[in-house]
Amino acid sequence: MLKIFQKENRIGIIWTITAVLLLSVLAGCKASPKIFKIGIFMSDSSTPDSMQGFKQGMVELGYIEGRDIKYIHKSFNEKDEQSIDTGIKQIIEEDLDLLFSIGRGGALRAKKLVEGTDLPVLFCCEAWPEKNGLVESLSHPGGNLTGVKAANCISKALEWLVITLPETKKIWLPYNPDDEVSVSELPMLKKAAIDLGVELVLFETRSVEKSVAAIGTLPEDIDAVFRIPSPTLDRRNHELSQAAIGRGIPLGASIILDESVLITLTTDFIDAGKKTARLAQQIFQGVKPFDLPVETADIYLAVNMKTAETLGIEIPDRVLLQAKTIIR
Repeated sequence: MLKIFQKENRIGIIWTITAVLLLSVLAGCKASPKIFKIGIFMSDSSTPDSMQGFKQGMVELGYIEGRDIKYIHKSFNEKDEQSIDTGIKQIIEEDLDLLFSIGRGGALRAKKLVEGTDLPVLFCCEAWPEKNGLVESLSHPGGNLTGVKAANCISKALEWLVITLPETKKIWLPYNPDDEVSVSELPMLKKAAIDLGVELVLFETRSVEKSVAAIGTLPEDIDAVFRIPSPTLDRRNHELSQAAIGRGIPLGASIILDESVLITLTTDFIDAGKKTARLAQQIFQGVKPFDLPVETADIYLAVNMKTAETLGIEIPDRVLLQAKTIIR
């Protein structure tokens, strides 16, 4: 009887060991977690905030770079359509799961180049995606593409400058007539200026140097400088800000520039990036881009109290209460 028990016990042990080994083998054969490849195609004139917001948003959603996500970066010159096409083709060859386009022109070219494929494309901070032919409609984008549009707040930015400086009558606005993004905003701004009872003094310029020199000779009746998006002027706006401060003239903007700007109302690019990350997650979960309505980014109001103090300007409480960022 004892021998039979010992024999059965040995068989049980053998079966147990076999089961453990089998489970170990099966565990070793388990498929590795999916690592999503995201191509980030970004204009060299775009703010990096959208990309940073996107990556932060992906982390908040549980996607860790190197473990769940691999980013492949490519920059482009938005004025060179051929280089845009070349860059998109190169990045698509990386066997992407998603293409994320930041900046003017990239998303529209990407839309054409991914036709006939199932590669999803997300755009970020395009001002007029429906008007520009990126999507069929904001609620039903159609095709492979959806994203987050910029808040149309340029007229509102001018209004906030006037609210901050209620005695303002004349506002100087430099722009490059070759910058499409600048020229497209002028009709709307001219109407806003009439509604606000102020005069816009437009100044054509093709260089930062010419703009800085012009600020140095502005007539005394110019009450403020206003900046709109311009690839020509944006990256060196600090020089314009310092020139304006040197003349005792406040500068407002409808785009995030340097910290010396007195008041800025613009699209919240970090928020836009995070909203695009949420769209990416839905796509990874199987939702098609054409089923994802285009979202709109929040706006962002920033006030620089250091500049206000330097210029002897008292910022109204209603402005400070609405500001997301106050630089002291």
